[in-house]
Amino acid sequence: MEKRYKCHCYLVMVTLETEADSVLNIEDIEYALECMEQAIRQKIRKVDVCTRYSSMQYLIILFEPDEKTIPNIMERIFSQYREQCGKKKLLLNYEYMSMTEK
Repeated sequence: MEKRYKCHCYLVMVTLETEADSVLNIEDIEYALECMEQAIRQKIRKVDVCTRYSSMQYLIILFEPDEKTIPNIMERIFSQYREQCGKKKLLLNYEYMSMTEK
């Protein structure tokens, strides 16, 4: 889509990590991951894409965002996650990069 329609896309990797001194059972982790997926899907647009990338990560493709808005988008997702799931002993992180060749 990027090449065909000349749109600018960003990849965002969302990672959930357990805190160093905490132990969560697999059911709690799976519940947290389900909450994160729901939060992402509720806060991204229909043109954007979300998929589970690994056991503790989601990959989001954002089409045509303003780079300055990505931190706001991620804060909305993380706020939605906390509202739905509560404060589990998981650290929420994200990294993003442009898919556009420069």
